[in-house]
Amino acid sequence: MRSPAGILRLLTYKVDPMVTRSFLVCCLVVLFGTAGYTWIEGWSPWQSLFFTLVTLTTVGYGDYGLTDAGERFTAVLMVGGIASVSYAVSQFIQYFTSCAMQPERKMIKQASQLNGHHIVCGIGRTGQRVMKLLREEGLEFVVIDPSETLVEQARADGSIALCGDATLDRLLMQAGIQKAASVAAVTSHDAVNAMICLTARALSPTITISARAEGDDSVQKLHRAGANTVINPTRYGGDGVVQSMIRPEVASLLFGSSDGEQKTLQFAELVVSPQNGWIGHEILEFGLANPETVIVGIKGCDGTLTMRPNVKRILCDGDILVIAGCSANVAQLSSQRFAA
Repeated sequence: MRSPAGILRLLTYKVDPMVTRSFLVCCLVVLFGTAGYTWIEGWSPWQSLFFTLVTLTTVGYGDYGLTDAGERFTAVLMVGGIASVSYAVSQFIQYFTSCAMQPERKMIKQASQLNGHHIVCGIGRTGQRVMKLLREEGLEFVVIDPSETLVEQARADGSIALCGDATLDRLLMQAGIQKAASVAAVTSHDAVNAMICLTARALSPTITISARAEGDDSVQKLHRAGANTVINPTRYGGDGVVQSMIRPEVASLLFGSSDGEQKTLQFAELVVSPQNGWIGHEILEFGLANPETVIVGIKGCDGTLTMRPNVKRILCDGDILVIAGCSANVAQLSSQRFAA
């Protein structure tokens, strides 16, 4: 039993004009043949319709004893009618093929409209975690994976997902790499991640690339392939286990407490700009306005990173503050403005 909304969608559904024209061409050809045999041969409408269909489908079904006029009409119907029906059938095939490709085209169009987004290559366990965190941060991203099943699942969750090989120039271009902020190569194969890094770096020399490495011997190779940052999940996981064993309080701060409270330590970057109003103010003022956070370091416009900067340092346009704090406090920094 269809819902009223479903029935309304069916009633308001607009058929593609190409399909409508093709269907009308077929109907007109059949109607023309039926009327012609009824008038020329004096057959019944059903017999005329049947012979028209036999002629158009090139099946052939016995000898109907046509007159000379009927044979000439049949010749015209065979040449013109079969050509018209063949054209209509080709239009039907083209339409249904384009319908099958419609989701992919829609994804490509949506990706082309993004700017400053992130590209995630691989929808494995690491890739799904990356997608989840990006979604929680409210950031736009495009995900690429060769598995149609995983891509369909990502689309069902509302993500822009492309199906294919992320090592291909064409697919990264469709994902908008030239306008993207970063690329994450997080497949389960180091060789594939290296190829993604090489391709991404060639297409966008200044883009930030993060890569996953399964083995320690692949870290340097991925760096040489163009990755800015290489992360080994196994090593990070082992580090976390060791910290929880020998330094449980540190581990609870870094990885979360057992009671489920949101007390994990988070790091964030804040770019000083006219939008947040911190230009010309001292670090001390920033600290007083954000007592729950700690400025770990500051990267100046010249690229120099200073750890534990002097509180009297004046903030300049383009400075990047590296800040540590609890999740809730760090999350508020991106939308914070200086209050005079």
